[in-house]
Amino acid sequence: MEVKGVKFMYILGIDGGGTKTTALIADEYGNVYSQAITGRSNPNTLSEEQFEHVIIDLLNQLRENNKDIFNRIEVCFAGMAGVGESGRDEKMKSLLLQHLPLNSLVIVQNDAVNALYSGTLGSPGIVQIAGTGAITIGLNENKKMVRVGGWGYLFDDEGSGFYLGNEALRAAFQHYDGRGMDTALTEAIIKHFEVKAVPDLIEKIYGKDHPRSVIAPISRYVVKLAEQGDQIANKIIEKACKKMMQSIKSCHSQLFNRDHHTSVILSGGVFTNDVIFIEHFQKLSIESNPNLNFSKTLIPPVGGAIAAGLRAVQKNIEPNFVEILNNGVKL
Repeated sequence: MEVKGVKFMYILGIDGGGTKTTALIADEYGNVYSQAITGRSNPNTLSEEQFEHVIIDLLNQLRENNKDIFNRIEVCFAGMAGVGESGRDEKMKSLLLQHLPLNSLVIVQNDAVNALYSGTLGSPGIVQIAGTGAITIGLNENKKMVRVGGWGYLFDDEGSGFYLGNEALRAAFQHYDGRGMDTALTEAIIKHFEVKAVPDLIEKIYGKDHPRSVIAPISRYVVKLAEQGDQIANKIIEKACKKMMQSIKSCHSQLFNRDHHTSVILSGGVFTNDVIFIEHFQKLSIESNPNLNFSKTLIPPVGGAIAAGLRAVQKNIEPNFVEILNNGVKL
């Protein structure tokens, strides 16, 4: 596409998570031409057939929205939850190549990379993700990338939506049994699942749906009630921050000197109220890592995939990229 002598490059960015999968086609200036959203796409919680269905549905939406631009895609950066430990990187890449224009450059990495770039645009830094799952990833000046945590909900993902939701359920059952303190979380969880009493929650939790997708949404009540001063909710937030801070410190020590002024980006649905989390993180870092600067993302993670795609082909991020992209994203 030629506009005043400038040839635009079209990049497809995909952000695949444990709850939903989003995609954008944009150019290097941040102009958005097509966008789509579909269901979860973590390959560790879906069959191969289900996973392929989600990705193909996403690509079909993008093509239908703007067939001309879809056929001009040059770069695809797909950041997918579960990629890396699942061993499905090459399968994902092969699947995308089947449905994208010939000679497209396709890069598949963990979705945490999207979140990192959504806050740093490719500059050195660390991202702490806390969505359905949790993971910490950092990048230094030498382009060395380190990943800490995020090894699955059964024994890791501390600080994630699932982790907070699980702690909330634990508190509700302990309160019901007389083993724990009174907490407003009990009433909030009962209303959420539309049941009459705590024992009725069992049927809802151990149902046909994956436990991550059932339990993770409860995390929002933990944050909301912590804001309102619920003691148990606040303890859950504090404990989660301590767990995440351990991952941040580990990542930082492998990438930077102790006194390095490092941006730490908070990304994911758990951080709906970034203030309460930033306060906890700053207190936890003041002695060991006083030069950490905590902040939220600049653009959505799917926009981070666009930025990562641009960086992969040595394209600079244009000055108004963030503003233009944010104005164009409607997902």
